[in-house]
Amino acid sequence: MKKWTLFLLMLLLAVWALPADAQKKITAKGMAANQRNIDIACSRALDEAQRNAVEQATGVMITSTTNVEDFQVKMDRILSESKGFINTYKILSEKKSGTDCEVVIEADVSVGKLRDKLMAVNLILARKSKPRVMLVFKDALAEAVMAKYLLQHNFKLVDADVSSKNREYDRLKDASEARDIRGLAQHYGAEVIIVGTVNADSKSSTIYNIEMNKNTVVVTGKVINGDTGEIITTASETKSDNKMKGDYKALTEETSTKLITKLVDDVLENWSKELANTASVKLIVTGLDEDTLEDFKAELGEGIKGVKEVNERFYAGGKAEFDLEVEGNAQDVARDLRKITVNKRKIKIKSRSQNRVEAVLLP
Repeated sequence: MKKWTLFLLMLLLAVWALPADAQKKITAKGMAANQRNIDIACSRALDEAQRNAVEQATGVMITSTTNVEDFQVKMDRILSESKGFINTYKILSEKKSGTDCEVVIEADVSVGKLRDKLMAVNLILARKSKPRVMLVFKDALAEAVMAKYLLQHNFKLVDADVSSKNREYDRLKDASEARDIRGLAQHYGAEVIIVGTVNADSKSSTIYNIEMNKNTVVVTGKVINGDTGEIITTASETKSDNKMKGDYKALTEETSTKLITKLVDDVLENWSKELANTASVKLIVTGLDEDTLEDFKAELGEGIKGVKEVNERFYAGGKAEFDLEVEGNAQDVARDLRKITVNKRKIKIKSRSQNRVEAVLLP
């Protein structure tokens, strides 16, 4: 007994002596320039200062590419592989000179594994403005299992009544028109829709006068971006057993859990890449003529924080559509658009959602 007591005491002391994730206070500087908006220059300088702080703390260079395998602070695979992130920071100084801005910060950088998966999920959801999810499954058990999983991981669920969802089920399952999907998502107040099927089958065979039974359940699902109508990810899970013919309950629960786990992991990875690099925002603007179109495009590059690319997709009759690649989201784009003037004309925001902004250039 004494030996065991001594062993446990030594074990506890060893555990207490283990180092926690290292915390480092780093002073770092960032610089940037913007010809039209000094505030955007300072925002970009702050971003650079934060990157420099993490680089100093970890000794590893951060790049904006997606193929960095040894360092993923940009939230790419943050669920398991993040090696450095900033907990808090304060701005020590901000110097503006003409079009240049210099920002100096003191950052509290945590170095080590991000062990708490739920913390990572919460961080991603918060950065994505906590999107609302609607499940559309005709199988009540599969939907209940998936809903429970989503709630446990702090997703917000939209609970449309069963009859309404059943009416829309076939339309969603086979939807190909982005406009139809956006309309349904807006009607139910969901930014994300998960639609899927459950197929169950039971086959019997006789071997040496012994009847054998095989139950099989296949659950498939796809995740749709309600703002754009695009499919984010798809997956399928299959499971069989030899229980009583037609007894699908355990199989449905197991396959549904595996499926929603895979779908959620894929979506979070997709979102983390967006947040770490750039996100696509659809911008639709009316009130543009040929004389103001090019001026407006130039303002987009200089007047909106975090814009990496401006791709014009369509222009006719004063209406233009753009795909923007931005470090941020549609809300950030809308906020900066309101500050822009084109030939002394202001911009009014007509509507916005998570990945889409509609605006008009006022007379």
